[in-house]
Amino acid sequence: MITRLLFGLFLIAIQIQAGDFRVGAAQVDITPKNGTPMAGYYKFRAVGGVLDPIYAKAIVVEQDGTHAAFVVIDLSGTTRPIVAAARKAVQEQCGIEGDHVMISATHTHTGPQLARGSLMDELTKANSPPGMDYMQALPGYIAQAVKEAKARLAPARPSVAMGRAEGISFNRRVLRDGVKEAIWQPKTLNPGTDKPAGPIDPEVGVLVFESDGKPVASYLNFAMHPTSVGGGLKISADYPGVFCKLVSERHGPGMISVFANGCCGNINHGDYLTGKRRTTLELGTALADAADAAWPDLKPVTTFKPRIRSEQVTLQRRTFTEVEIAKAKDITTRMFTENLGTVPMAEAVCILETVAKQNEPLLAEVQVIALSDELAIVSLPGEIFVELGLALKKASPFKHTFIAELANGSIGYVPNREAYPQGNYEVVSARNEVGSGEKLVEVALKLLGEVKAAR
Repeated sequence: MITRLLFGLFLIAIQIQAGDFRVGAAQVDITPKNGTPMAGYYKFRAVGGVLDPIYAKAIVVEQDGTHAAFVVIDLSGTTRPIVAAARKAVQEQCGIEGDHVMISATHTHTGPQLARGSLMDELTKANSPPGMDYMQALPGYIAQAVKEAKARLAPARPSVAMGRAEGISFNRRVLRDGVKEAIWQPKTLNPGTDKPAGPIDPEVGVLVFESDGKPVASYLNFAMHPTSVGGGLKISADYPGVFCKLVSERHGPGMISVFANGCCGNINHGDYLTGKRRTTLELGTALADAADAAWPDLKPVTTFKPRIRSEQVTLQRRTFTEVEIAKAKDITTRMFTENLGTVPMAEAVCILETVAKQNEPLLAEVQVIALSDELAIVSLPGEIFVELGLALKKASPFKHTFIAELANGSIGYVPNREAYPQGNYEVVSARNEVGSGEKLVEVALKLLGEVKAAR
């Protein structure tokens, strides 16, 4: 009897042992046709060529029958309808639960514009036939990338390291002595009177998946606006494209390298101390060099089946006075024919969109996917100020916390509480009320705690 009992316990032990951790990766070209509306600026630009292709990239992981998919698209953002359609297609075609799929954007300013139900659609012509055609095809491309990645699932070992890239990212908001409003993207700084309004995040997250001793995928993370190509008419993945290409070339031809942008709402590459603007190649190379320096420090992590949590957070929309609304309406009558500047147009678009949607809930999805006791990836739905990302990382119960912004839909800029009184571009563009960013961090930390404690 005792022998049979011990044998039975042995069989149970075998059954509950963790299975192989498996990984597959793929990319699908999503480069648009000429004439497709482009994103990044408050005006219409039609695609007129290609500097480098853009992709939907997917990394699918699985252990003990539970799958998770990390998808990054080379676009300026994501929208809730696109994410919902893509998740539905993934579930139908791949058998992966839709809420196990994290979809974020690199935020390149030289990709197609997605319609989002505001005056921006008119300014950029995102709601034109070429724009709508592109949007309708996008969920299928995302599902195809996930499907191909899942088909390549094979036993793999994840390893993590954190590098640093110093001197290439800068807080683009500046405080000047005696001036109440923050200065946005100054050309130069006067060290005697000016100081950055906040910090940067120089951390370069490097997550590498190896199969049969060879890297098959990498998930890279850094916080900086991809605006280095500028406002031309040619498609480009900007510096994230160079970064990914170089990492793959240097560490494993055939490896799919994916870049998730961190909390870069107020972070740019313009060096306001020297006035230098680094090229796309210089930025991507500097980040690849930082990844190279971190590569010897890669440490394997002990995995468990993906632990996934998400929560829809309802945020409060901002309110505006009748005078502010009247001013916004006046600006909109002239913005199609006059060069009014980015900040006034951004403020007018924000005010009128917010007023029009005042009775609609402002929903923001926070998602967490943990792969080990040391590693979790958090997604946030907007252009998140770096202060919020740093606070989230510092308080996270995980040793390594990656943050992917502009994920699973976007609510626009999300400043930290201290930034609101300072005003200027990001603040006048924010649809959400003061404290919304801190609320998102609070929810993310709660979800991180839940997946950390789950067994």
